[in-house]
Order: sequence, then structure tokens, then C-alpha cells
Amino acid sequence: MWRYIKKGAAVGFLAFMALWIVGLAREASVPYPLPTAWHLAVSDELSTPLSQNVFANNLKQIGLAQTPLLLVLDQPDVEKIQVEEKTAQLALGSDAFDDDEAAIRTALAAHHGIVFDEKHSGIAPVRRLLLEISVPTDEFDALLGKLQAIGQIQSISVQKRDRTSEFRRLDAQRQALKQYLASVLKLRGGKQVSIEDELKLEQKIQDVEKELRTLSLQMGDFLGKESRYHVSLVLTEYLPGSRFDRTYAVPQRVAHAFVWALGWWLALALVVAVLVGMCLSVWTLGRSTR
Repeated sequence: MWRYIKKGAAVGFLAFMALWIVGLAREASVPYPLPTAWHLAVSDELSTPLSQNVFANNLKQIGLAQTPLLLVLDQPDVEKIQVEEKTAQLALGSDAFDDDEAAIRTALAAHHGIVFDEKHSGIAPVRRLLLEISVPTDEFDALLGKLQAIGQIQSISVQKRDRTSEFRRLDAQRQALKQYLASVLKLRGGKQVSIEDELKLEQKIQDVEKELRTLSLQMGDFLGKESRYHVSLVLTEYLPGSRFDRTYAVPQRVAHAFVWALGWWLALALVVAVLVGMCLSVWTLGRSTR
């Protein structure tokens, strides 16, 4: 019996070593995972509110692209205006920061991307670049494809939202204020209005006109003459784990391979134990019936 136990232990040990070797080969073929703190920092960067709204609209399709903004808002076709927002958040890791930054700017130039906000932080070898980019709607997908091929992509998300209801809500408020202003203007200069009431009416008119200007500016944010989408990009420099980095990468890779091999070994051991148990149970039951 003891002889079979020793053989079983030897087979189990050799199986574990084989799995560990496979794990080491697997670890050597994939990039070293970036630390969790890096992902959290990138997430914080990408969740920062945008410094500029970038929207797409259908002004060109309804023939209002060349009409001045204030006239657009008073056109009957204003109800046909549709507004949408499409954004992409892209995080890239790089061990060749300068080259990848140059590649990003080349891609932006090729696809007419405009950087409207830029932030640099850190020093080599842990630099970070944040770019807020607006890009024509028909160039969005092509630019995103080019950017994903630069460095090592760590995360990407694309969102598309219809903002037409918000635009129409602002337009309804503006129309209501215009009607209110017209009614107040009719009262100004009336024969039955005292000087005090006249001053109050004048103040009210100024307040309403100020609200109208504010609403017009808010609506104007939706109505850029060129429809564009938005890309938020973070490029982070890091020292990659490699087999040549013996002070950090190799021990970590060996440890990860050990954990991976142990998990699979335990799973296989459980399967073997269940099969052996089934065989022994069947054999025992077979003997007891004789």
C-alpha cells in the first residue's frame, strides 16, 4: 500500500511541475499586468467632467448649416433639429512614450482630430498624457481604430446618447420666455402705468432678455456648424514586466505561474479523486453482492 502512495505522490508532483512549466511559458508570452493603482488612476482621469461639449446635429441635412445661430433658433424648422453625443474613453499603456505620442498626433492629423484640452503629468518613466479630442463624425471610427493600435490598449468604452429632448426642452423654455417678454413689452409705456411700475417693468424686461441670452447660448452649444464626436484619451508610460527585468518581473511571473498551476492541479486532483472514489465504490459494491 505504501508503495502505491509513493507512486501516486510522485505522479502528482510531476503533474504539478508540468503545469508550472506551462504556466511559466504562458506568463512569458503575455504582457505584465499593470498594477491596480494604475487602472484606478486612469479611471479617475477618464471620469473627469469634459471641459467642452462636442455634439453632432443635422443642420446640414435640413438646410440650416449656413444660417446664423440666432436666426436658426427662430426658424420653423427648429423642431426638425436632432442632436446626439458620441464619446469614446480610451486608456493606453506605453513603454515607448515619445514614439506613441508622436503616433497619436499623426493619427489625429490624418483624421482631422482637434485637441481642445491637453494635460501632461509625471516624469519619465511614469509620464501621463491626457487628450480631449473632437473629431468629425465620419472620421470617428477610423480614428478610434488607429488609436487602439498604438501602445497597449488597457480599456475602451464608447457611448452614444440622443440629446434632442434636451435641446427641445431649452427651445420650449425660450419660446415661453419670448411670449412672456412680448406681453411685458405691451405693458411698457401704457397710459395707466406709473413711473414706479414702469421701472419695475424695465427691470423685468432686462431679466427676461438675460434669460433669453443664456438659453440661446445653451442651445448654441448643441448647434456647432460642424458635427463632431468626442474622444478622451489617456496615454500612460510604464516599465513593462519582461524576462530581462530580474529584480521585479521574473519573480512576479514565477509566482503567478505557481498560482495558476496550483489552481489547475487542485482541479485535476479533485477530478482524479472523484473518479477513484467512484471506481472503489463500484468495486466494493460488486464484491459485497457476491
